[in-house]
Amino acid sequence: MDKRQFLEAVTEQIRFEKAREMISDELENHIEDQKEAFMSEGISETESYQKAIEDMGDPVEVGISLDRIHRPKMEWKMIMLVLGLSILGLFFQYVMFKDMGSEAYPYNINSQCVYIVIGLAVMMFFCFFDYTRIGLWGKTGAAVLLLLLLYSYFGGLAVYGQRGYLRVGGLSVSLHQLIYLYIPFYGGILYSYKNQGRKGFTKSMVWSVLPVILVLKLPDLSTAGSLMLIMLIQVCFITRKGWFGEWKKKLAFVVSAMIGLPVFLVLYFVFFGAEYQKARLFSVFNTAGDQNYQINMARNLISGSKWIGEGRLNAKGFLPAAASDYIVTYVMSYYGILAVIVLLAVLGLFIFKTFKISVHQKNQLGTVIGVGCSLVFMIQIVLYVMVNLTIFPSTAVFLPLFTYGGTGTIVSFALIGILLSIYRYQNVLPVHMVRKQKVKLGL
Repeated sequence: MDKRQFLEAVTEQIRFEKAREMISDELENHIEDQKEAFMSEGISETESYQKAIEDMGDPVEVGISLDRIHRPKMEWKMIMLVLGLSILGLFFQYVMFKDMGSEAYPYNINSQCVYIVIGLAVMMFFCFFDYTRIGLWGKTGAAVLLLLLLYSYFGGLAVYGQRGYLRVGGLSVSLHQLIYLYIPFYGGILYSYKNQGRKGFTKSMVWSVLPVILVLKLPDLSTAGSLMLIMLIQVCFITRKGWFGEWKKKLAFVVSAMIGLPVFLVLYFVFFGAEYQKARLFSVFNTAGDQNYQINMARNLISGSKWIGEGRLNAKGFLPAAASDYIVTYVMSYYGILAVIVLLAVLGLFIFKTFKISVHQKNQLGTVIGVGCSLVFMIQIVLYVMVNLTIFPSTAVFLPLFTYGGTGTIVSFALIGILLSIYRYQNVLPVHMVRKQKVKLGL
């Protein structure tokens, strides 16, 4: 039996077609290494090949054994955790609706149920979707999202006077949430510039700045800051791994950008922001004014909370944004501090599992995309909790799987689906992917 026949016999036992090429390459490399070892002992090349193949064992048994390892698998624990968090989020929405009434709770519970069902379907679609296509089409997907931002700025829908919404049929789509899909595409962009040195590093930074500028023009300071921070951490992560060659100076630049970003954003809105944005910034340092009503009420509710059970103050009528921006504060006020600790522990477990899926990947594209998706959830959850605890000023925030909203809910499930896809294909894809960009863009 020659090498070709052996490899064909092995790969015939592999049921998942995408894993066959990787397995064939690995076995071929192993045979070549063994052949070289035998030749170094003075054995002829022909005999060395034959001996190396014989040492591999029976090809059918080898193939069956490899088939057990190199097949897609589901992360059922993660799926069950997501389902549990979704049900818990619906429960809190229902309780707030029953407690506050339709006037203080201007949302439709039935609609949120529909959003979650659609989100679960989207999650499973991306779970079975080959995530490497996201990497191969990174620039195209990112460009589409940038064009949508441009369109929303000039001809999109304004909700409560704020741009950043699109009308799709009878529904409004929030680009403030949809833009977070830019992050996995950006992971693909970073991978496409791997080993391009300073040139690749510079182009990566350009792609990170573009969405931030457009989101600032909506305007949406918190989303712009979150996006920039996430992408800078992604760049920092891969720069440290040497994707752009010598890494110390580039890493120092990225860290400097992360430190200088808050200062830049504050100065931008001080000099170029609208009057209400300037007022919001100044209110950060003066919490006694009427503009900080929600912060002051949240602080009163927190100070009146008990370890277990309802606190001294009732959130009904005092915290109108409880169903969207202050769920954690509501839970503390109605169920106690201990309930919030348990909730934060579960959310912490969710974040931990997303990063565990990401950093344990052999495939480098899967790692950088997964880290980006994980950072989205971590930044959103941390920002939400900081606002609810009144450590940060009141701003538009979103708690994944809990906050009411169609676009945000579906985007969260899509990102979870991508993470599940990364886990599903972790044993069937090679460490390095072939970079093929079918649509050539300027960068």
